[in-house]
Amino acid sequence: MASRHALFKTTAANSTSANASVAEAGFFLPLSFGVGLVLLLSSLSVQTAALHGTHLHAAELRQRQADDALASAAQQVAAQFNGPYRCLLSTASAAWPTTGCGPGAGLATLTNAQLGGSRYRLLSWQPATGELRLALEGGGSASRQQGLFALRLDPARPTQVQGVRSLGR
Repeated sequence: MASRHALFKTTAANSTSANASVAEAGFFLPLSFGVGLVLLLSSLSVQTAALHGTHLHAAELRQRQADDALASAAQQVAAQFNGPYRCLLSTASAAWPTTGCGPGAGLATLTNAQLGGSRYRLLSWQPATGELRLALEGGGSASRQQGLFALRLDPARPTQVQGVRSLGR
């Protein structure tokens, strides 16, 4: 009887260890699948964050280029106010004559001109406040960018622009 009881214990022990190894095998597969899924999702999250950062950097670069082009256009308009369009400096843009400062000096080169790869348009000039509003069109962006600038006039010679300062959009 003892041998039969020992045989039963040995068979039961083998059966229990077989059940344990089957249970362990069923445990590691879902665990490894879960860990692999977590790693995949975390790598996708990091990649998405990197792509978003690159997109924001590109948008910031385009905005800086547009701001720079608007500042260049304001400098160009100021130079024209110091040159052939000096007579218009004391008059608001809404009251400018279509002939500009005289025959053959139309307003086209002052109010709508090419600068680099973009076109700018003079929207308004207010001599009382010294505010110049420009719009930048083209240059790869679908939307039109606007900028507001202050032209500083020489107090001794009010028909002379001394400087240009950006006031924002």
